[in-house]
Amino acid sequence: MSGRPWPDFRPGPLGAVGAWWRRRWVRRAEEFTFDPPSSSHQQAFETPLPSVVYGLDFKARFTVHWRLDLTTGARHNVPRSAAINDIVRRARAVTERAMLVHHAPLQHQLGDELAAERQVEGTHVWARAESVEISVEETDLDMARKHIELLQTTTVRQAERDAERAEIRYLRDEVLTDLSTATIWWLHRNGYQVEQAIGLSQQLAELVRIASLRRDQHWAETLVTSFESALPRLSDGHRTDLRLHLAKALGIYGGASVATEFAEQVGLPHQNGAKPLN
Repeated sequence: MSGRPWPDFRPGPLGAVGAWWRRRWVRRAEEFTFDPPSSSHQQAFETPLPSVVYGLDFKARFTVHWRLDLTTGARHNVPRSAAINDIVRRARAVTERAMLVHHAPLQHQLGDELAAERQVEGTHVWARAESVEISVEETDLDMARKHIELLQTTTVRQAERDAERAEIRYLRDEVLTDLSTATIWWLHRNGYQVEQAIGLSQQLAELVRIASLRRDQHWAETLVTSFESALPRLSDGHRTDLRLHLAKALGIYGGASVATEFAEQVGLPHQNGAKPLN
C-alpha cells in the first residue's frame, strides 16, 4: 500500500499511452486550418485608352490576371468582367492625363501601376495585369504634335496680349494721369533731355487729356477696372486670379451665360475652352 494520504489515480501504462496519443492528435489538428482553394485565371485584352486630348487614343494590350477570394462575404456574378473592367478603369486614370507623344514612358508607368494586385471594390475578385504594351497610330501622333504646336502658339500669343494689356494699363493708370508724371516718365525714357521735354509739354498735356477720356465700357471691363483700382499693387498673376474669381462668382449667382460673357469680354478662356470657371 502507498504511503500517500490520498488514493493514487495515475493511469497505468496503457492509459498513459492513450493520453499521449490523444494529446498528439489534438496538436496535429490545431496545426492545420481549412483554406479555401483560390481560383486563378487570365485573359489577354486589347482596348483604346483616352489621352488628354479628346479623340486621340492610345492602343493598349495587356494580360489580365484575376483570382477569387472565397473568404470574403462579397460576390460577383461575372468575375472576369469585374477584373477586366477594374484594370481598364485603373489604366484610364493614368492615360487620360498623358499626351500621345509620351507613349514610351507611359508604357512603363502603366505597367508599374497595373502590376499591383488589388481587390475589385465590392467583390471577391482580385485583379492585376502583366505584359502591358502601349502603341499609337502614326496619324494620331502627327495630330498630337500639331496640337502641341497650336498650344505653344496660343500660349505665346496670350502672353503677348497680356503684356500689351499690362503696358496699356500702366500708361493709362500710372503715367498719363497728369502732366508732371507724364513729363517725368518721358525724361526717364529719353535720357533726361529737359529742353526737349519742355518743348513737348503741350503734346504731353494733350496725351494726358486724351488718356483721361473714358469711352462707355462694357460692364465686365468696368467691374474689373473697379477692383484693380481698389487693389493697385496686384501682380499680373493675381490680376488673372481676380478675373477667375469674379467669373466664378458670376457663374454661381448669374448663371453660365453671364459668366461666359464676362470671360469673353475680359479675355479669359470660357466653357468652350480650358474650363477656368469650375
